[in-house]
Amino acid sequence: MIRKLSAGDRFVISNFFVAFVFFWIIRTIYHFTTITNEQNIPFLTIIAILFFIINLTLSYFIFKKERAKIKFSWEFILNMALLFLIISTVLSVYTSIVATVAFAGLVIIYASKKKIHFQPHPLFYFLVAYYLLQYIGLIWSIDPQNGFRFVGKGLSFIIVPLAFSFYSISEDEKRKLLRIFFRLLEIYLLMILLAYCYQVYFHKVNFGIGFHLKKNYFPTPIPPGETHHLLLAWAGYNHPTFVSFILTLMFGIGFYLWRNDNSPQTVRISGFEVGFYGFMTAGVILLLQSRIGMLMFPFGIFLTLLSSLRKNKKLVLSVIVFSALLVLLAGFYIFKNYRGYFYDHPREIQTDIVLSFLKDHYLLGTGTGGMKVLIPWYPTAHNQFLGDLFHLGIPGLLLLLALMGSSFYFAIKDKNFPLLYFLLIYFVMMQIEMPLSLQKGITYYTLFVCLFLNGKKKATTKE
Repeated sequence: MIRKLSAGDRFVISNFFVAFVFFWIIRTIYHFTTITNEQNIPFLTIIAILFFIINLTLSYFIFKKERAKIKFSWEFILNMALLFLIISTVLSVYTSIVATVAFAGLVIIYASKKKIHFQPHPLFYFLVAYYLLQYIGLIWSIDPQNGFRFVGKGLSFIIVPLAFSFYSISEDEKRKLLRIFFRLLEIYLLMILLAYCYQVYFHKVNFGIGFHLKKNYFPTPIPPGETHHLLLAWAGYNHPTFVSFILTLMFGIGFYLWRNDNSPQTVRISGFEVGFYGFMTAGVILLLQSRIGMLMFPFGIFLTLLSSLRKNKKLVLSVIVFSALLVLLAGFYIFKNYRGYFYDHPREIQTDIVLSFLKDHYLLGTGTGGMKVLIPWYPTAHNQFLGDLFHLGIPGLLLLLALMGSSFYFAIKDKNFPLLYFLLIYFVMMQIEMPLSLQKGITYYTLFVCLFLNGKKKATTKE
């Protein structure tokens, strides 16, 4: 007997069909029109907007029967603001800032009108303490002017956990928002693939050119290592590391929802969707040439397998042993054939500068924002722990360890797979980036930690 396709399956198939139609439209356009370098990204942005509008329109009809009647209320408005904040993680930094302020502002208005009790999670105090230390570090900063700009990026350390201390969404509402975001990312993934096809025609190159370990595969007048800009500029944000992180994160969350969601079968994420999403994510990470993504995503798959097989100790052990052997073999093959691709001389120079400075200044570091004096071209240590030691010395490193340790403690204590999964892949990213020093990275940490911690009970009002 043929199984009836779920709404999610039909959603994926319709999106793929629309992408196929757009592919032939793009091919036809290039037969009759010449697009200049100046028109490249603007024209691609128009295509992206039309692609999203058509797919969102189709999704309205696909999920029409499963969609509950909309009731406008404070909770609905706040959930929409939260969804906007979640979606902004793959959009421009400015959009993320606006979404953060909008969500926090609406929550504060809601809390003041409803007289909501302030109910912070214990982790709130670690987040605030970590942020306040950045201000204290201005006292001995060797570059106070840049230090003030640096702490300005970290406002999410205050306002996001503050918002979640006043507003708590239920588990059902949370899963609904995550399902929506997961399905929007299915459209997002197809749009990146469509952008790749568009650039292939624009540059008149072979379709397989991007499926190799080569950072610059489009012959275009852009800075070295910026090929990913051509595939992501339409979204207003093109950092391959952070995009790969979100894609990896939502693969694990999608897998979790598929296996653990108690919602009706018609609205749940299907196994077909998870498989499609995983396949597309692997391809897109390769096209973006994200080296950390090539580590994070297999690690994410490994974590989902362990979670799925956790009740069978023999299978878990088998997966661990097999994965270890696979990593060793892959590492040997990459070291032998693609060592130059993963080797980054500028990163090595930055790390040497940091280590040389710390030999005599490990106690207090440069002070907040002082890194730019010593590494003016791109102030980063490419490691969050080393960077915090560089900026704030031993106090900064200890507080970072306390923040991460407390986050892991609550995830393990509550057997909270989404939070633990997020923290583990975020920890991987922290080894080669300084996400807690960048606006996007701070938003990711505060938003998803607070979201995954939240939801066990609704906030109460004063009698």
